[in-house]
Amino acid sequence: MDELEHCLEESCTGCRSILLRVYRELRAAGYDDPKAFESAVRVLELRHPGHGREHYRGLTAQWIAAEAEN
Repeated sequence: MDELEHCLEESCTGCRSILLRVYRELRAAGYDDPKAFESAVRVLELRHPGHGREHYRGLTAQWIAAEAEN
């Protein structure tokens, strides 16, 4: 499995923690949810290019929702 495939799995804790930190910090700084969400999507997209934007949005939404449940 190459690094790109691994990172885009739900279990990739490295990118997941970075993405969630970006989202949380932007929200704490006063950014609205859509802007913080799209920024988090972009971080994942920049770290591992090669998939469609909808894929990144779906994964970002999944990770943010999972954190909100905890």
